[in-house]
Amino acid sequence: MSKKVYQIVTDRIVEALDNGVVPWAKPWQGGYSLPYNMFSMEPDKGRFYRGVNVPLLWMSGHSDPRWMTFSQANKAGFKIKKGEKSSPIVFWKFIEKKDDSGNVTQTIPLLRYFRVYNAQQVEGVPDLPTFPEVDASVNFENCQALIDTYGVNVVHGFNRACYKPTEDEVNMPNPGQFKDVESYWATMLHEAIHSTGHKSRLNRNLDTSNAFGYAFEELVAEMGSAFLCAQMGIERDDLTANHASYIAGWKDVLTNDPSAFMKAAKLAKVASEYLLDFTGASDYTGGTKEAA
Repeated sequence: MSKKVYQIVTDRIVEALDNGVVPWAKPWQGGYSLPYNMFSMEPDKGRFYRGVNVPLLWMSGHSDPRWMTFSQANKAGFKIKKGEKSSPIVFWKFIEKKDDSGNVTQTIPLLRYFRVYNAQQVEGVPDLPTFPEVDASVNFENCQALIDTYGVNVVHGFNRACYKPTEDEVNMPNPGQFKDVESYWATMLHEAIHSTGHKSRLNRNLDTSNAFGYAFEELVAEMGSAFLCAQMGIERDDLTANHASYIAGWKDVLTNDPSAFMKAAKLAKVASEYLLDFTGASDYTGGTKEAA
């Protein structure tokens, strides 16, 4: 079953890439940035979908962050609109094997999936609550505080953005060189995700000397940056300026290893949560916890 789920996820991602769509870019503006189940999760307490389920639901293109299963909709008295298609999400189910005395001798992880519908696909769902206007500069101040607290060395004045693991240093163009401040912070957070892989932090394999390793690490950094942007309140209409050139490499990675996308999503989740927890930024972004 796990292989089947990996293939379902990978096929969905590759199809989006074939259409020129990068599926882990948040498609809506305002409100809660991360998707959540409107019946089992509490966004006010930071309980959202996490990991691979975030881009799987983002890529649906719906602007409402609320999701539900068919049975949840029916139980609430809602009705799925005619012709609407569900979106898959995945979860791990752990099966315990016990001996004759009732002691657990083995725990077997099984990857499963089920399907959910967006609130926009369902009749009878109440409108989203309105949210007060927020000064965007506050979000940027939070980003600056995150980078300052994190402590990685950032050097401006370069013509490209990159992370140098041998020097543990982020190189960035000057802020005025970006088309807008949102793009600057999206790029900064992308490089910050790269830096979490340093041996002194998460010790992620940062071997980008070959095409596969480079594309995989960029996949981790782009998704991690997208997760952080959502948490920090940064609206971004696209990804980094050269994201289109990554698509061919990403497709090679995904088609050669159907489990690669979920592996990258897990690493991106760990990296983004490391930054939020290390800097204390999760205290003012709503956290990243998920309902069981």
